[in-house]
Order: sequence, then C-alpha cells, then structure tokens
Amino acid sequence: MDTKLSRVVSPAPRDRWLKLVREDPLSTLCHSPQWIDALSEYTHWSDASRYYETTDGMSFVLPLLRRGPRSAAGLQASMPSGWGMGGLVGPPGIRSSHVAASLEDARSLNTLGLRILPNPLRGALWSDSDLSHAITLQRYAHVLPLAGSYESVWTDRYHRSTRQNVRKAARAGLDVDRDTTGRLIPVYRELFRRSVDRWADRSREPRWLARVRAGREDTPGKLEFLAKRLGDSMVTWVAWLRGEPAASLITLRGTSVFAWRSAMDADLARTTCAGHLLHHHAIQEAFSDNAASYHFGESGPSRGLCAFKERFGAAGYGYPEVRFEHVPYTRTNLAARSAIKRLVGYQPG
Repeated sequence: MDTKLSRVVSPAPRDRWLKLVREDPLSTLCHSPQWIDALSEYTHWSDASRYYETTDGMSFVLPLLRRGPRSAAGLQASMPSGWGMGGLVGPPGIRSSHVAASLEDARSLNTLGLRILPNPLRGALWSDSDLSHAITLQRYAHVLPLAGSYESVWTDRYHRSTRQNVRKAARAGLDVDRDTTGRLIPVYRELFRRSVDRWADRSREPRWLARVRAGREDTPGKLEFLAKRLGDSMVTWVAWLRGEPAASLITLRGTSVFAWRSAMDADLARTTCAGHLLHHHAIQEAFSDNAASYHFGESGPSRGLCAFKERFGAAGYGYPEVRFEHVPYTRTNLAARSAIKRLVGYQPG
C-alpha cells in the first residue's frame, strides 16, 4: 500500500521528536535532537531534520543535517561521515512504504548530495524501497538484543568461549575505569593511534596515510567536545593492566546503546582479553539502563571482527548506505582510493 505524506515540518519540532525517540526501541543517541545539536555546534552542518505525518496515521522523523546556505544547493546527510547512524526514527510499525515516502521527499530537496546511513535494524526496509536512482554501498553491522534478563544473555547468548574470556580478563588483574567527563579521551586516542599503525603495517599502507584517513572522522578536539557536551550520555571505558592501558571503548547511551568507538594495545588485549571485559561491562550497564539492544557497530568484511561480536550473541545485519548525487563524488572518491591503494601496495588486513 502506498503511503502519502500529509504533513512535513523542518526542522522537526523538538517535543515531538523527543517523544518519537523515546517510543522507538531501535533508536540510539545518534537519532536524538541532543546529538544533532552537538554536531551542529561543533561542525559547519546545521539542523535540517524532517518531521513527517502520513495519511495512514503514522508520524516519524528523519534526523538530517545540511551543509551550505539554505538559499543554495548544499550537502545533506543522515548522518555525516564519522557521526554515527541516521535514518527514520519513530514508533514500532514503520514500514518500507514510510521509508519510500521519506526518500521521495528527501530527493526533492535542493541539494548537491544526500547521504543516509540507516539503522542496521531497519536495513531491510531501505533495501525493499526503490533505490534505482540511488548509489548504494553495502554495509554490515552487528547488534545484540537485550530482551530478557542479563543472566539469560550471559548464559544463552554469550558463547562459552566469551564467558571464558570474560572470566580470564577478571583473573588477569585488569582495572576498569569509567568516565563521562572526557578525562579518558587522551588514553583512547593513544590506543587508537597504535591500532591505526597496526592496521597500516598489516596492510602495507604508510602509517602517515593511515593516520590522515583515520583523523578525518575524529578531528582533534571532537571527542573531548562531545564528552563535555553529552555528559552522562557518552561513556569512555579503559581497561588497565598495572597502569598500562590495554583497551578502550566509547559507548553512547540511549534507548539502545551504541558501542561507537574502540581501540586496544594488541599485545595486552590479546593476553588479557581486555576488549571482552569492556564490552561485558558496557552490556551490563545497558541492562541497567533498560536498553533494548546493544549495537556493536560496523563489522565490514572482517571475519575475525564478525566472530568476536557473534560470540557475544550479536546478529549480523546487511543494510544499504543510500546516496543521491548531482555530482559524481562517490564514484570519483572510490576511484581515487583504489588508485592510492595500488600506488602504495595496499594489502587487505
């Protein structure tokens, strides 16, 4: 059945938007006005969110940002690269026809390019929509449902090897530090730098190039700003072994919890299972928050990363990143990246 839009308001009214975020068991902090406000304050993007009412009685919001003056064609995104997931947020019952209606509206906007990275849990709705005029990039992510009790997830969802690794980490003498002020962000950054260097060495990519690419998503000061702006909604975890950081994790608390960033010292994490312990603590906190699910984030083609998440009981979801472009940015960017990889002798890790 076709769904028609009966009302569109932009920017979305905050009270209705907040209500929809609370009603949506699939939403994350990234879908909230709080996140949009922080993003707008830190970057050159501005709130262009769309509130929809439809002829079949549904209402939902497309969190959307715009870069460029409203009087001229600019870029729009839900969300910009490095700022988490977007897509529709609303009560249970959103269907592919609602996605199609929002896409038709978004395509009508005066924009040079539009990017939508939807919630993986709604990926099938976007895949079922007419994307014949769009560029689609296939994504893959993992999500752990938190239905039932924590004890049932520990017993029935965690793989036996994961339970063993969590116990091993507890015996290793790790100290777990939790912070919401930004105090631990420098520790995360150092561990992330080590991770980038490790990935670069494994892929035969120059370290400087890998650091430049990684730094484009988290510019200096971004995470510190967000920690101050978001307060208790953004948690930085660090596992220490005798004063040395072994692993770090950044989670975003909301209706569902999003494990947004992670990094580790490969040697320490391997011997202590520090990464297992941090996710375990974050999942426990998600239960305390009555969160509906725990998003492990993008997994890509890495079999090892997929296996790590699946042993926590997370399921994998394929979903499309949707782009509409009036200039061939994606095609040009992919060609340039391929050329650089050939030039430096890049090898997949």
